[in-house]
Amino acid sequence: MIQCPGCGGALKFDIASQQMKCDSCSTQYDPYQFDYGNAAEESTDYDVTVFRCPNCGGEITSTDETAAGFCSYCGSSNVLESRISKEKRPQLIIPFKKTKRQCEEVFKKFMKKAIFAPKAYREAGKADSFRGIYMPYWLYDMSQRGDLNIPTSTSHRSGDYIITDHYMMRGTLDNYYNGVSYDSSSSFADDISSDIAPFNVKEITSFSPSFLAGYYADIADVPSETYKDTAIELARESTYNYLKKSSPMAGHSFDKPKENIKSDFITNINVTRSAMFPVWFMSYRTRDRVAYATVNGQSGKVSADIPMSIPKYLLCALLISAVLFGVFQLAFTIMPDLLLLLVSIVALISVLTYGSEMKKIVAKENFDDDLGMQYKDDVVEQKKRARLQAQKGASFGDENGGLTETYVLTQNDINRAKREKARKKKADKKSASLLSIIIVCVVFFIVGGAVFEGVLSSAIQSGGIIKIGAFMSLIFLVITIISVINAKKNISQMASKNGLPESIGSAISLFVIFIVCIWDPAKDMIYYVTAIIAMLGVAANIFGIIRSYNLLATRPLPQFKRYQGGDDRA
Repeated sequence: MIQCPGCGGALKFDIASQQMKCDSCSTQYDPYQFDYGNAAEESTDYDVTVFRCPNCGGEITSTDETAAGFCSYCGSSNVLESRISKEKRPQLIIPFKKTKRQCEEVFKKFMKKAIFAPKAYREAGKADSFRGIYMPYWLYDMSQRGDLNIPTSTSHRSGDYIITDHYMMRGTLDNYYNGVSYDSSSSFADDISSDIAPFNVKEITSFSPSFLAGYYADIADVPSETYKDTAIELARESTYNYLKKSSPMAGHSFDKPKENIKSDFITNINVTRSAMFPVWFMSYRTRDRVAYATVNGQSGKVSADIPMSIPKYLLCALLISAVLFGVFQLAFTIMPDLLLLLVSIVALISVLTYGSEMKKIVAKENFDDDLGMQYKDDVVEQKKRARLQAQKGASFGDENGGLTETYVLTQNDINRAKREKARKKKADKKSASLLSIIIVCVVFFIVGGAVFEGVLSSAIQSGGIIKIGAFMSLIFLVITIISVINAKKNISQMASKNGLPESIGSAISLFVIFIVCIWDPAKDMIYYVTAIIAMLGVAANIFGIIRSYNLLATRPLPQFKRYQGGDDRA
């Protein structure tokens, strides 16, 4: 805590005045007035209190001695464990520009568009729920220099001929990209970081611990090398887009592949600097998952994980369905055979949507687009390999090759090995089941091919829509079965879901529609009953889509992987 020189009260950084302000006497001071210590010490580290959540392991730092008993990462109410520590001092900082009340206002405005958001989520977005956290970032200053030679061409028609003119774009690159930023915290997801970007680095200033008074800061745990290739690729992409759209040769076709042209842009990272950027952070806890809402503390830009309320969606869907039913009854006459065709189209759309969401969930849980978490996972895997080698009796050393000790097999290791064996056995059973499904689908496709050929020829001869519906439902069914198999494969890779995919409901619906279309009964009631049964299966699929969306809109409780398990000797 920084004390007021006048009355001894607590000083906090005041956003409105951009000064240190005393809670007791309201006296204001320059933030740099309290940056004690000599320059050599200030350039390396500074004293902080580290608060760690006992529930999820999330860590934040503060220059104050107390923190609210509410974890910003997992949303749990806990008495945060604390310790005094020294953290590496960042070089730069962008102070908060938006107050907590302004944060609440922009979040409310943002949420007006989220009509299906749960009521509890809206209530969670109050000003008191947001925490001001300085997130660590790496800033990359890059330059591009070198000769440029790009063959281009333009074409135009002259009578019956197409005339192509060839050119050579020549020049010298002399570009600078300063302040390209990426977050250096594995706890801060890259997609959230990019959503609230950009930060205006023109308002950046030298770091002083005084700016943290009254706020918290996340810990930088991702090295600068993690994002270097990404930063260079961004610079190359920006240069290419400029040449393509804004240069004197804009409108010309480049005769070399895009990647070959970009590789000619010699890009160097000249300076890498550490910084802290302001973020208002709110977490919404729902069972074992959490949704985040973040507001750029400088610009007010909002990013939010917004789950969907199933009751709200169901009510809205029923109202829209009732309106559409009335309109169709007045304007159209839908025959029973056409109704089955429409239901099969809806079933196919629901299946493809569900499969797409399964892929996104797997990618999100595997951190495919989060380089920070990939780096942490690489570290975990390295430690795991070292442990496995040690279990075989091998000695393991430090990163410089020095011998440390021989790992002694503990009861914890034995239990872990049993769990790994059980998981492997379960995975083998899933693979066998998947192979059986594939074989059944292949047989069905071969047998169905003959049926499809007969139905198609019959449809062409008779021109009946029921025949067209039969072979279309067969095509949809084959596509659906493939999609269900892929969805099951994706589910087997997910930690947040198990069991059969809900899209199997649409698959059953399409199968029933196909059978009825082949049967072609004379009674209309059979078609209507079949349509109702099929829509029930589609409805189950749609509810599965909503539940999958809520998985996408929320995240597993953070950092469990990093802290669970452990060494018995620790």
